[in-house]
Amino acid sequence: MRRIFKSIMSLVLTCSLVFASSSIAFALEFETDNLQFDFQDVLILEIDGVRTATISDETTEYTTVFNTVDNTIQVFAKNLLTNVVSAGVLVSTDIDTKITLQTVIHQDTFSNFEYDIYTGNPNEWNLERPSGAFSQYYFMVYENSSNEAELDKFYNGVNTLNDREWDAVAAYSLALVTTAASDFISGMAVASGGILTPAIIASIVAATGATGNAAVALARIGTSCNDCVRAYMEVYHATDNMHF
Repeated sequence: MRRIFKSIMSLVLTCSLVFASSSIAFALEFETDNLQFDFQDVLILEIDGVRTATISDETTEYTTVFNTVDNTIQVFAKNLLTNVVSAGVLVSTDIDTKITLQTVIHQDTFSNFEYDIYTGNPNEWNLERPSGAFSQYYFMVYENSSNEAELDKFYNGVNTLNDREWDAVAAYSLALVTTAASDFISGMAVASGGILTPAIIASIVAATGATGNAAVALARIGTSCNDCVRAYMEVYHATDNMHF
C-alpha cells in the first residue's frame, strides 16, 4: 500500500494560488465510460513549481493543487452557492518502494483499492478502499449467496483499475500514474459518496500536466475508481456476515 505522506500544505497559500489571476486554458474533449470530459474550461496556473487546475460544474468549483517541489497533491471543492471550501486529503506522490507480501489471492492498486481472498470453504474476503491520507476503509466477509455477485463485481472492478493503471504506466510513466492516483484519493475525500465527477477528474488530470492520450488514460483510471467505490458499497450493503 502506498502510504508515504508529508506534512500538510498551507491552506492560505493554496487559496492565494487558486484565485490568482493568471491562467491557461487546457483544451481536450473526449468521452470514456459514458462520461463526457471537456477540458477546455480547466484553468491552469503554475507559480514556483506549484500547479493549480480549476474547473466548475453546475454547483461546485474544483481545484487541484500539485506541488511539484514537495511532491504533494490535494483537491479542494468550493460550493458555489455558499462559498464553503472543503479540502481533500493532502497526499504524497512519492512512490512507495516497499514490497508487500501477497497472501493467498491479493490485488492492490495505486489508487488504494484492494482485495485479499483467503481461499477455503467458504472463501473469506478482505475489501479495502481509500479513506484518507493515512488509512483505508475495510471490512471482511465470507462469500455466500448474499454477496457472491457483488464480490465478483468488486473483484472485476479492482482488476480493471489495476490494468488501466499499469497500461498507463507502460505507455507514459510511473510517476504520472502515481501522481494521478494520489490525487484521485484526495478527490474522493471531497466527492459526494466518494464518486468522482467529470469536473473533479478533469481538474486532477489537468494538474498532472497530462495531455492527449495520456489525459484520456488517466481519466479512465478515475472512472474505474468510481466503479470500485460503487462495487465496494454494494458488497457492504448486500452481505449478511460482515466482520472486521
